[in-house]
Amino acid sequence: MKRILVMFALAGTLAACNNSADSTSEKKDSLDSMASEKKEMVDSSAEQKKDMIDSTTEKKKDAIDRMDSINRKDTTTKHERKEHEKK
Repeated sequence: MKRILVMFALAGTLAACNNSADSTSEKKDSLDSMASEKKEMVDSSAEQKKDMIDSTTEKKKDAIDRMDSINRKDTTTKHERKEHEKK
C-alpha cells in the first residue's frame, strides 16, 4: 500500500515538473495534494505501528500474568508440602 502511494506521489511529481505551462496555483495545488498524500501515508504507518506495539504489550502482560499465576500456585503448593511434612 505504501509503495503504491509513493509511486503515485512520484508520478505526480514527475508530471508536475514536466509541464512548465502550469500556472502557479496549479503547482501549489499539486504540492498540497502531494503533501496530504504523504501525511496520510505517515499517519497510516504510525497507526499500524502503534497497533502492533499495543498488541505486543498486551501479549507480554498476559504472559507475565500467567507466569505470576503459575508461580503463586507453585508457592502455595510448596508451602502446603512444608506444613504437611511438619505434621
